[in-house]
Amino acid sequence: MSIDNITSKILSDAKNSADSSLMNAENTKQEIINKAKTEAEALIKTEAERAAKDAEDLKSRKVSAAELQGRKMLLSAKQEAIKNSFDATIHKLKAMPEDEYLNFLVQEILRIPDCEGSIVLNAKDRENIGERLVKTVNEKLGAEKVALSEDTVETSGGFVLKRGKVEINNTFETLLDAMRDELTGEIANVLFK
Repeated sequence: MSIDNITSKILSDAKNSADSSLMNAENTKQEIINKAKTEAEALIKTEAERAAKDAEDLKSRKVSAAELQGRKMLLSAKQEAIKNSFDATIHKLKAMPEDEYLNFLVQEILRIPDCEGSIVLNAKDRENIGERLVKTVNEKLGAEKVALSEDTVETSGGFVLKRGKVEINNTFETLLDAMRDELTGEIANVLFK
């Protein structure tokens, strides 16, 4: 074997080895690229699913928050309507004709057991009907059991009956407050059927 043959053989073997290494490197490179593409596609799919789920969760939370806000606003409107109903009742009581109002107060006073003491009215009622109220109540009781107090009370109407340290409060506000819990459900049923 000649030196040229040996050199040629070495060069051929080196070329074959280099070609084989290049082919292996190319195959490895392609496998790595394919694996990276598969992982990237899986990651993109996972992130897209997560983003869609997060968007759906956010949408659900926003809808829930809006529904809660709507219920709060509806409840507030209902409470305001009920409050307005009680305010309208006080307004109607205040707007009663004087004789009807006087008779109403007389009946309320006479319903009190052992009715006696001093009657406290608001300043307007004291001036307009105070003396007639006391006179009518005493006539109905058949004795001088009630007197008109010099004091007045801040109220829309009604009265306070004082007997020593005991006070029986029959002002419009107190009467309606006493009935508020009982009537609120009924008013709501009428207003919001």
